[in-house]
Amino acid sequence: MQIKRYEVNNLREAMAQIKKELGPDAIILSTKKMTGSPLIEVTAARDNGLDLAASLDKAVGKNFPRQDDDIRNLTEEISGLKSSIDLLTQKVFQQKNMLNETMDVLWERFASGIKDHLYDVYVKLVENGISRSRAANLVETIKNEFPSESCDTYEKGTRIAEKLIARSILKDDQKERRIKAFIGPTGVGKTTTLAKLAAHYSLDKKLKVGLITTDTYRIAATEQLKIYAKIMGLPLDIASEKKLFDRSVAKFSDKDMILVDTPGRNQYDEGSLKSLKNTLDTSVETVLLINPSVREEYLVDTAEQFKMFDYHRIILTKVDECRHLGLMYDVLDEIRKPVSYVTTGQNVPRDIEKASPERLARMILQN
Repeated sequence: MQIKRYEVNNLREAMAQIKKELGPDAIILSTKKMTGSPLIEVTAARDNGLDLAASLDKAVGKNFPRQDDDIRNLTEEISGLKSSIDLLTQKVFQQKNMLNETMDVLWERFASGIKDHLYDVYVKLVENGISRSRAANLVETIKNEFPSESCDTYEKGTRIAEKLIARSILKDDQKERRIKAFIGPTGVGKTTTLAKLAAHYSLDKKLKVGLITTDTYRIAATEQLKIYAKIMGLPLDIASEKKLFDRSVAKFSDKDMILVDTPGRNQYDEGSLKSLKNTLDTSVETVLLINPSVREEYLVDTAEQFKMFDYHRIILTKVDECRHLGLMYDVLDEIRKPVSYVTTGQNVPRDIEKASPERLARMILQN
């Protein structure tokens, strides 16, 4: 047996040296932090065909540090690394906050140079949740692109701002597909929204509707949808995997519209998102549901993580719980997807309405 000791900065450096000098079959016998030094001591060995335990005892004695010491030293190193990452994260957030505060001051200085009535429009936009930068851009557009007499009062300026917001929001003019799947994070309201739209298509539009749920993770969700389906007299199939999903779609071949409920997914769980994506056929229209009452960063992040579905539309849920809808202007401007519906409560089939850029702009500006 060949045994060597290394003094290195970290385990990655040790592994590289061990592999180079002792070969890929070498094993690490122990690791420990060196007293009074930032280095760690790593002992490794290569078995040349002799009994490993006997050779080890003979070479370094019975009291050689074993697995417990290895685990303890490794735990200490991981703990130190975690502390360093936490400290770095904290510094990044501090720098980000300082940058945001600096930008806020700059935008406020810009706004202070605007005429009184347009400054009031700017304040209104910011109070309703629109970012200072986008509020300033809107007011600057009003000042530069419209005759002074058309925006010489607060009321006129507000009306123009509303039109500019509506103009920048994408219109939902895409043709609806026969199969719609509702995706989104946990608790966003997919099951309730699906029930509302099922009532709309079957009762208002007189279409033949079939329901499919792939959410077999939450028993309550399946039971809830069963109740809705029974009340409306609609067939419901449960499909936990792609084979069953394809069979359910074939079973509903006579339906004008098939609505698919999906389980809530953590947007950072890439494996679960890919599994859900593989269950749905490429012909399925995917609709992302988001709740505008949460933080803007979370909304943008959610939209980004679900981008793998290439979703076609957005539905804004629980709008009645949102105090400042202006942040949705920033989010929609960022992700560039049309909004088809907004939901405003838990009542089925009520509390849902068709969205339009003009309606959304009015909601954003009038709060």
